[in-house]
Amino acid sequence: MQCTRCGRQLTDPVSIDRALGPVCYAKSGGGIFDRDLEADEKEWKRREDLLKNGGEIDLGVNWDYPDPGNLIRGCFMRISVRFRDGAFEAYGHVYKPGRGTEEIIFARDTDIKAVYRTAVIAGPISNAQAYRTRQNERKKLKRAI
Repeated sequence: MQCTRCGRQLTDPVSIDRALGPVCYAKSGGGIFDRDLEADEKEWKRREDLLKNGGEIDLGVNWDYPDPGNLIRGCFMRISVRFRDGAFEAYGHVYKPGRGTEEIIFARDTDIKAVYRTAVIAGPISNAQAYRTRQNERKKLKRAI
């Protein structure tokens, strides 16, 4: 598997699992919410109750989002966790300036920890994909000149 941001081959199981090497994970905003995953069982139960009672847990608003063909006006995403129709969902609202919004569901499961973990990783992956997309667009422009 290759790193989402730089394209280098990944060998470490943790890096493979999150699709980003440690340097690219940090450059992409990884680590901000990682400690949330280390909560004790009491805290996981509190989160579960909050979500089942209509609450939502927000994991960041300004994650960069890949927008091929657009180097100037970027898109960004808000990532959250919610409970809907009997399952937890990790999802993102993508804000496209001048073009509206789009909802993306990254994970849906009855296991809050698995869904939460997906939400924590979704922001850095999105930032990394956006970085790589912009790099590829710049290369295309240079070749065209």
